Amino acid sequence: MRFSTLDRLPVEPGRVVEFTPARSTLAAADRAAPSPVPPSFNQRFHLETARRQGPGHWLACAFDLPGPVDVEALRSAFVRWVRRHETLRSGFRAGERFVVAPEDFDLVAADPVPAPDPRALLRERIGAVCDPLSWPSSLFTVVLHARGGTVFCAFDHCDADGYSLALAVHELRELYRGAELPPVGSFVDYCAGEQASEVPPDRRAAATARWSEFLTACGGTSPAFPLALGVTPGQRPPQRMRCQQVLDARGAAAFERECRAAGGSVFAGVLAALAGAVHRLGGGEQVRVCAPLHTRNEPRWEHAIGWFTTVAPLELKVHSGFADTVRDARAAFREALAYADVPVPVALSGVDFRRDRDDVFMLSYIDYRRFPGAEHHVPAAAYHLSSVTTADDAQFWVSRTDEGLFLRARHPATAVADRTIESFADAFAEVLTSAVAVAA
Repeated sequence: MRFSTLDRLPVEPGRVVEFTPARSTLAAADRAAPSPVPPSFNQRFHLETARRQGPGHWLACAFDLPGPVDVEALRSAFVRWVRRHETLRSGFRAGERFVVAPEDFDLVAADPVPAPDPRALLRERIGAVCDPLSWPSSLFTVVLHARGGTVFCAFDHCDADGYSLALAVHELRELYRGAELPPVGSFVDYCAGEQASEVPPDRRAAATARWSEFLTACGGTSPAFPLALGVTPGQRPPQRMRCQQVLDARGAAAFERECRAAGGSVFAGVLAALAGAVHRLGGGEQVRVCAPLHTRNEPRWEHAIGWFTTVAPLELKVHSGFADTVRDARAAFREALAYADVPVPVALSGVDFRRDRDDVFMLSYIDYRRFPGAEHHVPAAAYHLSSVTTADDAQFWVSRTDEGLFLRARHPATAVADRTIESFADAFAEVLTSAVAVAA
């Protein structure tokens, strides 16, 4: 899958068909009793943010279907898929969860709407549908065009994470062609377990101490990108998105060999490259950053749709040799993993720190080749899309596909940040290519 934003999605003009809940489904949602399962920690924070600032944080995927699209078969695939994943039938009313039963969920296909620019119509519909404070909060559509169709699904962040998008592409393709899928766990059950699990006092104390030490080293606040972005405290400009390929497939394979030879993984190498690029641009030898980690640690969650994510604090140190920097990054990551099972809100309970910004300097890594159906991502033109809102810090996503390694940067839309992130992206690519040259 490729990272992008909706305004850059290559989709042809055509007719947009939206699949909306049947009247009986909406009635079932209205009468659904409150669930005893509260929002997850991530969902609770997200709902609070939506109440203060309004909705706007969504994720989406898009992929092509060849030839004439069988709209009824696609409608049926969506129905079977939502019935399969309980979180997509789950919503929140006054902060309480409710769930629509599988047998009560159905979709109807709306009449096709002509769309000379489908992206404009999709943007409008996302704004109307993807709201965690209403239900449904997911959008299911297809753009019918001369080559066939482009399936487009958008989810409020409450419903899905980045892994979920890759799973959606595979499962919807399979269901569309009539395949059966193996049983899968429910994110709602995961939320119930998260609330019910008791963190041993010693584990909680250790995690709290680690976070406290990390935040203190960051100046009593969350980590910030250590290079100039031209943003003053309290200022939140519109965001800018930068996407580029930093290694081709052969280069990514050579980079992996170099990382393995140093005793690390590609993720450790990416962290090392981040620290090295910052150092080259005058950001110092110590880089503190947060890294999102998935929490799909049981087989039943592996193919479940939901928000299975936590955050780990990482301290990276730049050494004279890249291999040493990789080893240091690996050690930092392993240390962070030791506390990853303690939910961040639990670990931060009682920790005294301030929030100078809404965003947190972070780097995420995902290898799409490991997902089922990955071999179809390129021919199906599969995309991972995200919302464009505002930004007061820099955040980075690195992804690996069969085509190579890609960098996506999200940052404030200021002249200073534009120059800084361009320089950073160039330096990041240079670190990677230098490591590849060593491996060769």
